Amino acid sequence: MSVSLSTGKLAVLAGRYPLIVGALGTLMSLGVMAISFVTLMAARDGAIAHVHETSRNVTAVLVSNIARTVDTSNNSLLGLIAALDKPAIQDMDPGLRHELLFDRTAAEYVIGMGVTDDRGRLIDGCCSNAFHADFSDRDYFTVHRDSPNVGLYVSHIYQARTRAGAESIALTRRINRPDGTFGGVMIVAIDANYFKRLLANLDVGPRGITAIVRTDGTLVARNPPFSPSRPVNFGASPTFPRMVNHDSGFYAAPSTADGILRLYTFQRVPGTPLIAVVAPAQGDVLASWRRLSWIVGIAASSVSLAFCAVVWLLAFALRDYAKAQVLLMQLTQIDSLTGLKNRRALDEVLENEWGRLQRNDDCLSVLFVDADNFKQYNDRHGHAQGDVALKHLAECISRHTRRRGDLAARYGGEEFVVVLPDTDERGAAEIAEAIRDEVEHGQPGVSAEPVPCFTVSIGCATGRRLRPASLDALTNAADQALYAAKHNGRNCVVCAGDTVAAA
Repeated sequence: MSVSLSTGKLAVLAGRYPLIVGALGTLMSLGVMAISFVTLMAARDGAIAHVHETSRNVTAVLVSNIARTVDTSNNSLLGLIAALDKPAIQDMDPGLRHELLFDRTAAEYVIGMGVTDDRGRLIDGCCSNAFHADFSDRDYFTVHRDSPNVGLYVSHIYQARTRAGAESIALTRRINRPDGTFGGVMIVAIDANYFKRLLANLDVGPRGITAIVRTDGTLVARNPPFSPSRPVNFGASPTFPRMVNHDSGFYAAPSTADGILRLYTFQRVPGTPLIAVVAPAQGDVLASWRRLSWIVGIAASSVSLAFCAVVWLLAFALRDYAKAQVLLMQLTQIDSLTGLKNRRALDEVLENEWGRLQRNDDCLSVLFVDADNFKQYNDRHGHAQGDVALKHLAECISRHTRRRGDLAARYGGEEFVVVLPDTDERGAAEIAEAIRDEVEHGQPGVSAEPVPCFTVSIGCATGRRLRPASLDALTNAADQALYAAKHNGRNCVVCAGDTVAAA
């Protein structure tokens, strides 16, 4: 039962503030959509973080393969240079020396090995020890000629002069004479297709790319490859300095070649100017997330809008319910004939005012008003005219009880009660006399025909804080004063003999 009452009170309270209820419903709907949005964005960040981790692993594998190839080739170069420094090898027959140094089985990616003199002429190699090609214009020759401390050098891609123009990359080291002067270059030529095959084995999505670039922006290999007419220098990209200035990293940027936004993961190959790049397209990475976003977004929006609409409809329904409850409450507290409060409302007000009187040092007056000889009045003029007389009496009482807190109520039949908070004996007597005088000299009828007047008798009682012990004592005192007025001939006001005080 208490739950039902609490629910009813809550419904009435909500009905008083429908806009607040609707606004709260709207905020809840927006909250659901906000949570959905935050969840989706977290899923998006998770998808990007996952592809970053995957790309980093792929890049690490790619770098490991390239580094192993470079290390193997570098060790071969160091071994060849060390062998050439030995006097026994230098004094050996050229044919035997060639077989010893260059006719060993090389790795599949190595397509040439050779040594040049200080003028760039090939003096021996696995290609042919009789073919004296001139490599003095190659970058891998000039860099060692001009600087003694280059160490291992990785060249740009070039077209080989001894292998039908095959694209190659040279790994070279400087050869020094015993006095430290430049004596030539030792070369290991690697097939450029080796790097392309490495990239071709990596799957980075329909629009993703993998690439190997030099720190100067020169492209070594790319999958998918550029067309021959397209420029192949990465250095034009505004984001390329990030790759040059860091050993590894991750960033998102649109490609300068095709405008596609990609997620670039890069890592430097140790000891070389090479950078391995893995860059799946963001659109490919987020394709599943976008489908999920549409589903979740439409579902969350639909549910939120439906919930919001239901809350607003419910809010206005509760508003109408609250109005109906207020109207019903008014109907249960108002006398239908006179428009004054009824006895039920009177009892509530008397209880409240009595409680206030006990807390405050004030006074409370009660008037009992009764129409004189009203039964005879009804018999003489009819019940319809009697009702008009009661309405007139109610109007007279209302005109003299307009203060906030004053209450006029129909007690039953032709008897009325007036409650006057903060009113002493004298004030109560004046109001009572004003009511009595207006009733006696006023015209009650709404009919055009003159109607005989009637009179009222009024009993007054005033309570204070000290006595009596209960509210009933106060109302009984006013009732006794009314009986005294009747006994004194009616059409008069009688106040209780003693001032009644509340405990």
